[in-house]
Amino acid sequence: MNTGAKVAIGCAVAVVVVGVGVAAAVFGGLWWAKGKADQFTANERHIDDLKKKANAVSFSAPADGLIREDRLVKFLDIRKRVFAVYEAHKDELETMGKKKQADLSDLTKGLGVINEVRNAQAQALADLGMSEAEYRFMVEQVYKTLWASEVAKQTGGKSVSEAAGEAYDKATDQMEKVQGEAEQQASAARQEQADSSLTPEQRKMLEEQREAAKKSLDDLKKGIREARKQSSEVRENARAMDVPPANIALFRKYETDIKKYAMGGLEWIGL
Repeated sequence: MNTGAKVAIGCAVAVVVVGVGVAAAVFGGLWWAKGKADQFTANERHIDDLKKKANAVSFSAPADGLIREDRLVKFLDIRKRVFAVYEAHKDELETMGKKKQADLSDLTKGLGVINEVRNAQAQALADLGMSEAEYRFMVEQVYKTLWASEVAKQTGGKSVSEAAGEAYDKATDQMEKVQGEAEQQASAARQEQADSSLTPEQRKMLEEQREAAKKSLDDLKKGIREARKQSSEVRENARAMDVPPANIALFRKYETDIKKYAMGGLEWIGL
């Protein structure tokens, strides 16, 4: 066999080897992706089954927003289970959060942690008998009560709407005090302008000052009217943040555990 033939055969073998390698890489990647897809589908099916079991427990949100103590205790048991998974990955999540730019590995890890947390939550809801609707209600009421409790501590027991309305009322009262002082100054300016000993130039200067003061006073009165209107609107809107006093008392009884099982941001993605 001549040298040319050997080279040709060698090249052909190399092409075949490379082709087999590429094919193995491609099909291996597809097989890995299929495995991950199957794993994801099985995981989602498992979570859905757990949620169906949990959601079989009927729940209707109470019109008065009252939290029952036995349900709060159950809610905290669920949070405790979820927190155990969250805490195990807390350092890992914080490290990824500090990166300026996440890579594919970070994304994969992050999704993996979220799926672990979702599994833990679904399992806890199913085991302890709490529907997703009730869980969401408890999360909303607990966080509203946390805010209302802090407001009550700082304002001598006032509700959120009372505190918000009073803050506007105090500001408006201060504006009305300024209005009274401005009206007194305007009256004094009119009396001064009536002085017969003033020169025309002095009268003109006083008139200009009086007109400027009148405009400022009119603007102030308008601002007071708007502030009074806003005070009513703020008070009305803030009523959505009011909670029953009994919820605040219950919150304070379990405040340590409620704050312990808070999980930085996971609530806002439904966990």
